[in-house]
Amino acid sequence: MTAWALLAGRLLGGGLLALATCRPGPAVPVAPAPSVSSANQTLGPGDVIAIRVTDQEELTGEYEVAADGTIRFPWIEQVEVAGRSQGQIAELIEQRLADGWLRQPQVSVRVITRQNREVSVLGQVNEPGSYPFKERLTLVQAISLAGGMNPLAQAKRVKLIRETDQGTKTYEIDVREILESRRADLPLEPGDIVFVPEAPI
Repeated sequence: MTAWALLAGRLLGGGLLALATCRPGPAVPVAPAPSVSSANQTLGPGDVIAIRVTDQEELTGEYEVAADGTIRFPWIEQVEVAGRSQGQIAELIEQRLADGWLRQPQVSVRVITRQNREVSVLGQVNEPGSYPFKERLTLVQAISLAGGMNPLAQAKRVKLIRETDQGTKTYEIDVREILESRRADLPLEPGDIVFVPEAPI
């Protein structure tokens, strides 16, 4: 048996047998193809980012986001980073540095750590609870952290609950499709809730 098959068996916990007789429930928005990456996630207080300015070693280093959502950056002082993605922060710093400091600055931003950010995995998993968010954490990895699905799980109707700019959104994912390589795994964001429902009898 391959390692992938073992992982699939552990995650599903034998629950596929109960899925054959499942009746469809109310319509729930289906999660889109996973286009969100950690590079697009916004930052908040306590996060630590690494900023690199090409050919400017004195500006390159690690910076912690303060309680007011800013960092103190050499030459340009306070930079508002809360609610911005890494790409947006890099662009903002480039604009500020180009205003009388450097000619055509090139800036890259990378997240080092995120503070007080968790994802919750609830419902029919072996070890429900909250787990520290790590960069590039995916839906299947989070379920694995929670000990995999138990035999009562309904793998084809797993819910992903996420806070967005438009409010709380609930998406429905068929985890079997991910395990069978019929769709890509879904990147998670800090604060996401994964709920594995019970299969109907």
